[in-house]
Amino acid sequence: MKRLLTFALTLLFGLGATHLFAQSSMLATLSHDGEITTFYGATALKEAHNAATAGDVINLSSGSFVAVDITKPLTIRGAGMTLNEITQTEPTVITGNFDINIPNDATGRLTLEGLYHNHTIIYRNTLTNATFIKCRFKEFTFSGSTSLKNATFIHCRLINTSSSSSITLNTNSSASMVNCIVMFPYCWSSSTSNFEFQNCIVYNPDWRYNIFSSSFRNCILLGNSGTMLSSNMAYNCIGIDTAADVFKNIPNSTNKSAVGWDVFTTTKDGWPDDNTDYILTETAKTTYKGTDGTEVGIYGGNLPYDPTPSNPQITKFNVASKSTADGKLSVDITVNGAE
Repeated sequence: MKRLLTFALTLLFGLGATHLFAQSSMLATLSHDGEITTFYGATALKEAHNAATAGDVINLSSGSFVAVDITKPLTIRGAGMTLNEITQTEPTVITGNFDINIPNDATGRLTLEGLYHNHTIIYRNTLTNATFIKCRFKEFTFSGSTSLKNATFIHCRLINTSSSSSITLNTNSSASMVNCIVMFPYCWSSSTSNFEFQNCIVYNPDWRYNIFSSSFRNCILLGNSGTMLSSNMAYNCIGIDTAADVFKNIPNSTNKSAVGWDVFTTTKDGWPDDNTDYILTETAKTTYKGTDGTEVGIYGGNLPYDPTPSNPQITKFNVASKSTADGKLSVDITVNGAE
């Protein structure tokens, strides 16, 4: 259950700063050692990042923020990757390519939540134990000999419609996908990089390639050709629009191939996109069960898919057009928080 927390702040600003703040409609708050600093406008994320130290938390309002290379283990939270029709909260969009380039000896871990990004993210150095929650990414890839170790993606949509991989694991890399929609996942190494998919929608145009030494549980596989390689494992999965023998090399009989698109309430015979929800029909929910007895796909398991961020979100930010005669500027902020 959600509730709206509305509060008004009266801030003291010099008259010279009044015009600047009145023009801003987006903000980032930086939490450091119990103190909160606020930054405004399209460059607010960049300014907050530059001012942050390892372990700090940055919260972003809705709106489009200029990307910044992430060089510190921070928690960065947005208002969501989609439009929330109930609260009318718009997404937090990060524009432009950026690198994740955190030093290997840095203390702490990176967490990104509630962000929409439609460009390229490159991970550099060795990124370990990073967590990505309820984010939409287009291309998550590497440069040089870097690796992604023990990364976790929860309720994410990795969508790349340009016939390229949405996420590529370099050698000595691993990632867990939990209740995610993943298009074109790719293992660079057949023996040292692997995915773990649980209750996911996974699209691969040809299951003979791209995925090695990986596991699939309670997933729905999309694609149009090929047989999954024998180095993979799959349990209680179904194949939609796949080759009839997609599970031929998998040594168990819990998987089913060539299940029709009519298992979904809204038929979608093609690539994943930002709008397809992949909700199963009531019949399909009872017919195709996962290893835990719940339905296969993103709405099953212990963490059914929900794109709404769990953290409090800045849903409204209004600043008076001018300050009062005594130099006060009225700021009205609405925060949508969980009970």
